[in-house]
Amino acid sequence: MKRLVCAALSLAVIGGCAQVSVPKLPIAMAADDPAITLLDSRFPGAAANNEQVSLQTTDSFLLQHRALGTADNPRIDEYTNSILKKLQRTLPGTPAAGRVYITPNTEFSAASYEDGGIYIPYKVLGALESEDELAALIAHEYAHVLLNHHKTNWLDTASGFLYSAGKLYIGRRQADAVESDLLRMLAINEAGLGLSQIGLIPGLTRSQEDEADRLGADLVIRAGYSYIGAHKLLSRIRTWDDMTRAQREARKKDYLQLFKPSDNSALAKAIDGQVDKLEHEAEKLIGKWSRHHDSGATRMDGLRSYIKQHYAEVERPPLRVDAYKRVVAASEARRFFEGLDKAHVSSLALMKQDRKDALSRARQAGQTPASSAAFARHVLISALSVNGLGRDAVVELESVVSDERALYSDNLLLVEVLREREPERALTLAQRSYDRYGEPVELLPDLITLNKQLNRNWIVMKLYGVCAARAMAATDNALLDSCNKAKG
Repeated sequence: MKRLVCAALSLAVIGGCAQVSVPKLPIAMAADDPAITLLDSRFPGAAANNEQVSLQTTDSFLLQHRALGTADNPRIDEYTNSILKKLQRTLPGTPAAGRVYITPNTEFSAASYEDGGIYIPYKVLGALESEDELAALIAHEYAHVLLNHHKTNWLDTASGFLYSAGKLYIGRRQADAVESDLLRMLAINEAGLGLSQIGLIPGLTRSQEDEADRLGADLVIRAGYSYIGAHKLLSRIRTWDDMTRAQREARKKDYLQLFKPSDNSALAKAIDGQVDKLEHEAEKLIGKWSRHHDSGATRMDGLRSYIKQHYAEVERPPLRVDAYKRVVAASEARRFFEGLDKAHVSSLALMKQDRKDALSRARQAGQTPASSAAFARHVLISALSVNGLGRDAVVELESVVSDERALYSDNLLLVEVLREREPERALTLAQRSYDRYGEPVELLPDLITLNKQLNRNWIVMKLYGVCAARAMAATDNALLDSCNKAKG
């Protein structure tokens, strides 16, 4: 039977990423002297009052867009990065570049990367109460950057294929396709995006987390914030960890429930037997979340001892609650958060295969300040597609992909839409996505197919060689099979 789907969408994040080169402050090689602070041990010298916020941390930014992307809000972005600047000014010399982003992730788990990108889920902002707590969170993640922790722990990875169904609704090319199966394929797509976000969390050791706690406290206190903010943040982590575990277990149940097709279903045939692999990778990825912190109580005890030793005489300023509320609790910010909530409800409705509710919620999100978020636009495209509004979906898709902040999955969706009617343009977009997003292996079959379609046989053989080598190196028989089929 002719394959229903040709374009592969990645379930996981970039594997084998090149290391990101960023400027680093000098780090002493000798063992730390417990009699002095970690900041004085690793970064000796007076505060230089310098700041360096990047316009964009390109590598980690693109990595985020392999999953849910970022959620830009000018006022919140300016506020969070002004806090980063205050922390940077406490350092000697020129501080390592960094930038804070807000993400549409619903989990309570911030992360940073080697290029200085710091990513904070919007739900975290809604759970904090003061600028001091937010400063403690940013300081902790920036400390990982300063301490070069990501050099050997770039990120957890997983591999697998996820096939998009949205293009089938738009193209209407498979008359024998079962409608419910196509909807389930799109539902699996949505589930995969959430799972991908887990894979973006860098794997860090307990000792690295302890170091980041101590250096983060140094930065916070020297920037004039109250260390009570750090204590409150750690106390929240105990609750957050429980909430995150519950979310992931719930997602796992929803996700695995989708992977129960019969051998004769259109879905099973469409994804060429990859369902079992996806289920295995889902279980493995969820179980491999290595960045789970020690309990908040354990970390708080260690931080209290450190602060008592080095900052017992430091004046404790009041928590900056009002300054925080003026930004995060403002009506515009609340509407922004509500819009992201509605986008997630739309995505969940797709997973539940409730197409009408999915479209209603996606359109509601489009009426809020969150409408420009790549994830919000993605769920609108999906909802339009499953409700028979393929032409509107294509218009929105074209607009989204013209924006450099589009999700990776939407780039691939447009490749498939363009494949038959504009193969040259489809190939250009596929090649750009391959180069831009770190040469993801799942794009190789598409590149082979499109070059073959345009009679560029020598490029086909070159790409097939790349695909075969990468498949054998990863022992990925599914990838090799896909490239064999693409080459013909």
